[in-house]
Amino acid sequence: MPTFRIRITNKDFESYCDANAHDPNSVRSEAIRSALSIGSDEVCGGKPFFGAEVVIENGGDAVERLVIAIGASTLR
Repeated sequence: MPTFRIRITNKDFESYCDANAHDPNSVRSEAIRSALSIGSDEVCGGKPFFGAEVVIENGGDAVERLVIAIGASTLR
């Protein structure tokens, strides 16, 4: 089973984790969940917006790149 590396990066931090999966599609769901979890923690902590690049790599090669964004704003 191949090992994929999930890298989540923005201007404030860089996070890595490895995932074993048969194909990149199953890793993609895990990568999106991870980035949304980090983003929701940031927004709940007071930041109005969170954005990050998510890269799924296999053997050092980028298999897929995504941009994840989450934000919250008061309605007036």
